[in-house]
Amino acid sequence: MKLIDRKSGKILGVNAFDLFLILIIIAFAGYYAYENLAPPPQEVNAYSGLNIRNAALEFSRLSTMGYVVKATVDGVWTTNKTRFHDDILITWSYETRLFGWYNGRRVTIGGPNAYVEDIAASKITFKTTAPSVIRIYTYPIRAKSISEIADRLEEIGHQVAGDYGVRDVKVRSSLIMDVPNLKPNAYLYTQLKWEIYKRVPWGFIFIYLGDSFITMKFDYTQRAALTTDDLREIDSILRDLGVNYTGVVLDAAYVFVGTDKPLTGVSVYANLLDNARPLSDAIDVTRLTFIPKP
Repeated sequence: MKLIDRKSGKILGVNAFDLFLILIIIAFAGYYAYENLAPPPQEVNAYSGLNIRNAALEFSRLSTMGYVVKATVDGVWTTNKTRFHDDILITWSYETRLFGWYNGRRVTIGGPNAYVEDIAASKITFKTTAPSVIRIYTYPIRAKSISEIADRLEEIGHQVAGDYGVRDVKVRSSLIMDVPNLKPNAYLYTQLKWEIYKRVPWGFIFIYLGDSFITMKFDYTQRAALTTDDLREIDSILRDLGVNYTGVVLDAAYVFVGTDKPLTGVSVYANLLDNARPLSDAIDVTRLTFIPKP
């Protein structure tokens, strides 16, 4: 069989027009698989260490939209000048400095000439843990424990996301705990503050101890958001410190659900809205929005 038969107009024994149609079908099938089956690339933007200011602004943009952000950092440790190349969870940014969480401790990242920060970066590549984010506004949630609230937020996220799946859940709000017979004291406040700082990546939380209650704020004005895993860690810290609370309320909250699959297509919002309507007693359906890509 000839590769190309000019007389019959066939290629590999197939009519040229039919072959053209087959190639179009294969191309569309490949594109569909890439968009819907293959994990999408999460890399967002790369910055030279000399451009650390714009890198800080980029993190602020991604964090404000509700993404959990990591960065592949190339550079050196400023203490001993050894090479650094690894992923860091980024938690904060300020002018020409990034703050991150690496191997269970806080690190700071500056430009290539940094000497105060922990790492002098030559290149910073941001990537989000999820390809898209759903933003949900919840009414106050009361539960017996903070871990129960974390479970409830994940349940809401899974129901609204549906077939798009859930990668992570972040929340901006306040917790108010009932702690019978609690009397405010400086020692407990200091213990609680520093344990959270040591064990929770987003440890910049406003804490207030009152008569028989504790308030923790991690809302938009504080520029902090906690994941559901962070909520469970705070619950563990309270138990370790012997704080026996009888109930907890999560105030009205913005909940950011990072999805497994990208939110692309003409019917995305309709699907999310259909999933959310049965939860109208727990969430404000009119404020449901989504961000298709970083």
